[in-house]
Amino acid sequence: MLLAAAVLSAAAPMPAAPARQRVAAADIVAAARARVDAQLGADAAGAGISVIGTPEDILVAPGKLALKAHALSGRWPRARAGVPVDVSVDGRVVRSATVWFALSVHRQELAYAQDAAVGTASEQLKLTPQDEDVAAASGQLVLDAKELQGLRLRHPAQAGAPVLRTDFEAVPAVDRKQRVVVLAAYGVIRLQTHGVAARQGGTGEVIPVLVDGAETPVSARVTDKGVVEVVQ
Repeated sequence: MLLAAAVLSAAAPMPAAPARQRVAAADIVAAARARVDAQLGADAAGAGISVIGTPEDILVAPGKLALKAHALSGRWPRARAGVPVDVSVDGRVVRSATVWFALSVHRQELAYAQDAAVGTASEQLKLTPQDEDVAAASGQLVLDAKELQGLRLRHPAQAGAPVLRTDFEAVPAVDRKQRVVVLAAYGVIRLQTHGVAARQGGTGEVIPVLVDGAETPVSARVTDKGVVEVVQ
């Protein structure tokens, strides 16, 4: 009797594993594309967007399926963007896949109308609007020339190049090789003369200055534009 029960038990079929459900790669791409469109906003309609990296279909356990694309961080828009997409079953993330896109987004942006030398003040530059692929820009674009007030070029600019914030630096209170007013105080005696700054400096910085008629520079603190005071 026991032997027969054992035989019947051994012959009983094992319960079938739950059927897995397939998540189509096209659905993952669609979720990622929706995120790109949302972040492009008004630019989405005219943007060039192509998929350059597509995941494979994914098999997951049965249950309520949901796809969630992550928000994109960093500089935006950019020429290449990877959008992570979480695949959830019954509210639990079980897989993740990344969809890669190539983007081009054209706008009218500021560009240099002519070549300009390093150190040129922003007020002396000639800028003109032109069509630019902002996704391909190598840095933050300048949207308004007013952003550049008080700045100067930190490197030469080429005609036709987009105007980037990184092209500029603040004009120092005292520049290298600049003629400056040199103040000195010895007790109640105050003297004023002139000299040449050996390097640039901002207000409050101590820099070497060669006073007129002297053979070696003195240390002087920058107190205002073009003005330094000898440090005792």
